[in-house]
Amino acid sequence: MINIKSTKKRFAKKLTPYLVRELFRFLNLYSKVTGKGIGKDDLKSFDILSKSIVQLFNLAYKNGSIWTTLFVPSEIIFAMKLHPFSLEIAAALCSKFGQGAHSLTEADLAAIPTDVCSFHRTALGNAYMGVYPRPLFLAGTSTICDSNIKTIKICESITGKQNMIVDVPYEMNDNSVKFLTNQLISLTKCLEKATGKKMEKHALTEAIDLSNQAREKMIELNRIRQDPLSPLAGGDGLGFMVPSHYLAGSQYSVDFYTSMADELKEIIATRRENGEVADEKEIRLLWLELKPYFKADVFDKIKNAGKTKIVFEEINHVYWDKLDPDNPYESLARKLISNHNNGPLDKRLHVIKTLARDYNVDGIIAFSTWGCRRNNAAIPTVKAEMAKEGIPLLNLDGDCVDDTNYMSGQIATRTEGFVEMLSVRK
Repeated sequence: MINIKSTKKRFAKKLTPYLVRELFRFLNLYSKVTGKGIGKDDLKSFDILSKSIVQLFNLAYKNGSIWTTLFVPSEIIFAMKLHPFSLEIAAALCSKFGQGAHSLTEADLAAIPTDVCSFHRTALGNAYMGVYPRPLFLAGTSTICDSNIKTIKICESITGKQNMIVDVPYEMNDNSVKFLTNQLISLTKCLEKATGKKMEKHALTEAIDLSNQAREKMIELNRIRQDPLSPLAGGDGLGFMVPSHYLAGSQYSVDFYTSMADELKEIIATRRENGEVADEKEIRLLWLELKPYFKADVFDKIKNAGKTKIVFEEINHVYWDKLDPDNPYESLARKLISNHNNGPLDKRLHVIKTLARDYNVDGIIAFSTWGCRRNNAAIPTVKAEMAKEGIPLLNLDGDCVDDTNYMSGQIATRTEGFVEMLSVRK
């Protein structure tokens, strides 16, 4: 007897990757014909970013991809003319387009624990459904999140593909840098073996140069955003993990940051010429961690609570030095270890205090996504330390991908009280 439900599921699993591939092929053609992306209308630079993502995803579905977790050095992958596919970023996009519930249900059916970070649960649900492009190799790091390791290992069992986990040390010293450098060289050799492509020295030099160009533009953009007339909304800046890490080492990243810096400078100059001045009563906020990527009203709640502006986000801090094209693997190793969320909490506290001072903030909002032990365990200490600096911190509990863990009413009540308190203080 034919099991109709099982047959439908197998058919859907085979058909879905094809439909997704055709979707990105269509979006890629659409962006080429119209010159428009699927980004925001208020700043044209977001069109460049959205077109880059569409083009890269289209190539990944067409030619196969390297499945990665976020901090795997994309410079190595782009240098080999391969296509990285970030599992976390794909999960965020899945949630953005309202498909997160299906993926999370699939993860539940596969017995993925519900207290695991929803980025990884969503990614694994999609992997089980066969939604993602064909993997050529799987690569992860131990940086920040231990779910990276488990997700890559589960994906190995799903896809049958080889993988490598890059173990990132906590401390910056000669031994740890050498240890990590050798791993990155081994990762390159594994990619060569799995894909049949060779790493060309000049190509790696070019990727390192592009990464450095993007870094310089990131630093320039961060300086521009210190201007009180900067139009960039904080919620929009929380999408920059894509160009800063996922697209590192590519022309995509350079083009986006160059465009964004130039566009903001032009808008600020126009505003100043028109006689606009900063509102001294405006509450300036620093944002820690990420945001909900599904349709959520958290930023509307903050805006409605009073005259507020999220002037900067912790994730956009440039924590690494300029890369050395003559020592690419060692430079990338230092970049990975330099992450201020890697190692003792003191490193992160120093960065937060520096950002609070540089951007002249009145308060801090931390968005604590369900399942992120690293951040949730740190926030009480961060809050206490910032209180010593005279800067209040509001911790908002929620979720970045799973909308069932988002409480709109609670967020409204807490943000209103927080902003009112900051207004009185100011």
